[in-house]
Amino acid sequence: MSENTEFEMPTPDPALKRLDFLVGSWKSLGATVAGPMGPATEITGEEAFEWMEGGFFLIHRWTSTFEVAGTEVADVGYEFFDYDPATGRYRTHFFNSLGPYDDAGSKYHGGFEQDAFTVTGPARIVRILNSDGTITVDSAVPIGDDQWAPMMTYTLTKIG
Repeated sequence: MSENTEFEMPTPDPALKRLDFLVGSWKSLGATVAGPMGPATEITGEEAFEWMEGGFFLIHRWTSTFEVAGTEVADVGYEFFDYDPATGRYRTHFFNSLGPYDDAGSKYHGGFEQDAFTVTGPARIVRILNSDGTITVDSAVPIGDDQWAPMMTYTLTKIG
């Protein structure tokens, strides 16, 4: 007969708490950068970040609109953040309304560089908490080996 041991519930890695600055509901306002998607255009929307029960995953959901080639585009999506202690990196996995799921194109990884939270996958997304409580979000697309071109920038302003 095997020895009776008590099951111990896992606990979230403390590194996940660094993402607390994102938690809340936000208005987004910014613009795309002129490039392959067309001329620069305004981006508006709302975003929300909340911890999933248990604290292992931060859930990000958003709705936004912008214009591409004269057509208004609505983007709705979900993203899940977690932390891999074996690599010391944060990971994200997202799904949105702009296309079918693509395993390679839906995963990002990264971490903090000074005050900037940066994740990289098919694009690079940098989030910075500003002194006024807003968050600046910059997205860039690859244009060569470790070279990036700005794609969009917007500001998150907390609601309530």
